[in-house]
Amino acid sequence: MRRVYPFRHSATCIGCIMLCFFFISPAVSIAVAGSAPAPGRLPLASDGSLQVSEEDRCPVCAMIVSKNPKFASAIQLTDGTTYYFCGTGCMIRSWLHPEAFLGRQASELRRPVVQEYFTGQALNALEVEWVAGSDVIGPMGPALVPLKDKTSVEAFRKRHGGKTTFRLEELDDARWEAITGKKALPR
Repeated sequence: MRRVYPFRHSATCIGCIMLCFFFISPAVSIAVAGSAPAPGRLPLASDGSLQVSEEDRCPVCAMIVSKNPKFASAIQLTDGTTYYFCGTGCMIRSWLHPEAFLGRQASELRRPVVQEYFTGQALNALEVEWVAGSDVIGPMGPALVPLKDKTSVEAFRKRHGGKTTFRLEELDDARWEAITGKKALPR
């Protein structure tokens, strides 16, 4: 005769729900909760450099930013609040669509900050030259590489190739998709 345990399946369901709750990525939790992602623990330094902490997560993909320091980037808001990103691609997507990724209006954005590929110097992402389609791989795949000037672009392309160069102010959703092959906004 088969024994029936009325709470066995309920306990299994509760266990599954608890596991899902604890292991869902913060990015998914944000979407479910409808709240904005957490900004970085520290703002940009007075010299404009990044101050990434061990707790900072990328608002786009939820990766821990400090695990890829060479590719880390940021967006500073007008009130000084700073969001840190695992790579330049996530930062650019947030710059193009802050409402979707940061829960902020475009009018609140002050400046995007990247680390120049060769020197690591923090620069305004609106003032650099960008290369896409090189052999450089970042935390999210093929990297969009920031370089300080056209001379640096030529040196970079000799070493790493590159199919496209662009400036951040030239980007819109169509150009983003042409460069990356991906949609700027999540589906």
